Amino acid sequence: MRGGVKHDDTAFSIRFDPVQKLLDIEVRGHWDIPTVGRFGGAVAMMIARLPSLGCPLGQQVTLFDMTGFAVQSQDVLPPLGRLAADPGITSRRLAIVAASVLLKMQAKRIAPHFPRFDDRAAAIEWLMENDPA
Repeated sequence: MRGGVKHDDTAFSIRFDPVQKLLDIEVRGHWDIPTVGRFGGAVAMMIARLPSLGCPLGQQVTLFDMTGFAVQSQDVLPPLGRLAADPGITSRRLAIVAASVLLKMQAKRIAPHFPRFDDRAAAIEWLMENDPA
């Protein structure tokens, strides 16, 4: 990702590619409430940086890759759902990648309005399509 910006954590990685206006988020492992808070703060900081990187707020597309994520405890789901519904971090398009059936079910509970894909390539292809006019 030439010219991009990234934030790495043991539980997640957030990368932004200014050329594609792609916010690439990968989540890993099993989370607790403090991890959700750390993640929310990191996403908010990255979103706040987008205009300085040449991407007006809301014009980015987001890939949310859950392939390394564990099925989460019930206490973690509501705060993740609030993050997914936060209008301050809205993307033009958002796609979720989750390979397992259980993760797809959790993704649907957390973010019911976002499409889910089996692999990154299909999700990125969909994200990069032109919006229907």
